[in-house]
Amino acid sequence: MIVKFKVDSQMYADYMTYLFPPDDDGVLKITSEHLLGKLFIAHCREAPRPIFGLDGELIVTLRLPQCEATQNLRSKFLFYNAGDMIQLNKALQAVFDLDFMGYYRKGQAAEFAKKDIVEAFVVSRKLVSADYVEALNKRAYRRQQRAAASLVKKLLRKSYYIDESIDDSGLKK
Repeated sequence: MIVKFKVDSQMYADYMTYLFPPDDDGVLKITSEHLLGKLFIAHCREAPRPIFGLDGELIVTLRLPQCEATQNLRSKFLFYNAGDMIQLNKALQAVFDLDFMGYYRKGQAAEFAKKDIVEAFVVSRKLVSADYVEALNKRAYRRQQRAAASLVKKLLRKSYYIDESIDDSGLKK
């Protein structure tokens, strides 16, 4: 049971490969044990014929699991409509934000520097390749470094927002 899904950004596409490791053929294996996996299964629709036109660089191919919820979808043409994709992208963003906030708070509790926490999150979630040695040339390496630095900067801003948005004045008394 294969279905295609358009992700809003490269960071979330990379995060999906962390959540749902791909097969040898690059298809992401959705699991029904993960909350987001359950949403991907629940929003899947069947079509009377193949759906074409979903192209682009941020398209991921998903393989749904064999389970009770998907037994009626076997041997059918599957798709997500535009509304489903918006909802699933918002859910993906929410799961990412919750994961990042939890990771960030644990890092703070261990008294790590903000930048170290964010960089560790980026590497641990495989949001950019950490295999710098295998970069084909200096240009690719620099581009990779800029992408990593940009992502760290973006997540650092998010961490500052987390710090500012949580009112912990009642906890200090």
